Amino acid sequence: MKSTQQVVRDLLWAVNSPALLKTTNDHCCDSKEWKLHEHDICMTHLGDFMAGKDSRSLGKYFEGLISYWLHHLRKVDVLVESFALREQQRTVGEIDFIFIDEQARMTHWEIAVKFYLFSPASYGFGSHYLGPNAVDTLDRKIDRIFGHQLPRSQKQFPNVELRQAFVKGRIFYPLMQPRGLAGHPYLSSAHLAGSWLRHAEIRLRDGDADWDAQNVCYLVLQKPDWLSVVQTPDAAGKRMSFSEFSESMDRHFSEHQRCPLVVQLNANDAGYVESRRFFVVPDGWPRGV
Repeated sequence: MKSTQQVVRDLLWAVNSPALLKTTNDHCCDSKEWKLHEHDICMTHLGDFMAGKDSRSLGKYFEGLISYWLHHLRKVDVLVESFALREQQRTVGEIDFIFIDEQARMTHWEIAVKFYLFSPASYGFGSHYLGPNAVDTLDRKIDRIFGHQLPRSQKQFPNVELRQAFVKGRIFYPLMQPRGLAGHPYLSSAHLAGSWLRHAEIRLRDGDADWDAQNVCYLVLQKPDWLSVVQTPDAAGKRMSFSEFSESMDRHFSEHQRCPLVVQLNANDAGYVESRRFFVVPDGWPRGV
C-alpha cells in the first residue's frame, strides 16, 4: 500500500519530470507550462481519488495520476477517458483522453510511462532501446503511438484539433558507458537516465567505495513504485547492505529471468535518499528473457 506522501511525489513526478520524447512539434507535448507544486495538491483528496483507481499495473497507476491532474488541478473539461473503440463487436483499441484545453482546443492525448535500456547491439529487435523484457522497444512504441493510437480519434472525433503524445519515463545506459554515446531522433535530450549492469558485474563492485560503504544501502522497487525518486526516513526490513543485495540477486536469478529495478540509498540526517537507480539484468540478456 502506497503512502499518501509517495502518491503526491509520484504525481509531481508524472507532471514535472522531463518528457521522454522530443517536444519540437505539435505531436509531442511536455508539461513545463503546467508546473505543479506540492502546495497545489490536497493530499487527502488525491489519496481518496487514487484509492478508487486500478493501481495494480504501472501504466494504469500513471493514467490515474494524469486523470487526477486533468480533472482536479488543471480542471479542464474531460470529454473522453479510457474510451474503448469497437469494430464488429470486438474491442480494437482505446483512446486515453480527449479534453478541451485552456485555449478551448479539443485535444486528444495518448499517454505512456516507459522504461528502456540502451544496448549498443540491437540483437535483432530492431531497436537499441529495449524494454527489460526486450520484446517492448522504444521504436515499436513510437510507431504504435503515432501510427495507430493517435490517428484512432480521426473517425469518431473529427473535431479534435490537437493529437499529442504525453510520454514520461527513463532511459537506462550500460553502467560504464557515457550517456552521450547514444542518440535517437525521437528521444528528448533532457530525458531522465539511469544505468544497467549484468548480474555477474555486481561482484565487481564488491569493496568499491561508491557501492559498498557503511552509509549506503539498497532497495528493490516493485513496479508500481518505479516513478518518483525514493526518499524515506526509514526503510527497515527492505533496505539491504551491499553484501545482502548481492546475495539477494544471486537468489533471484537462480529462479527468475526478470530484471529488478534497484535504487541505491545514501543515509543522511533526514533518512535515506536515492543516489543511483539501475536495472540488474541476467548475464544472457536480452536473449532468453
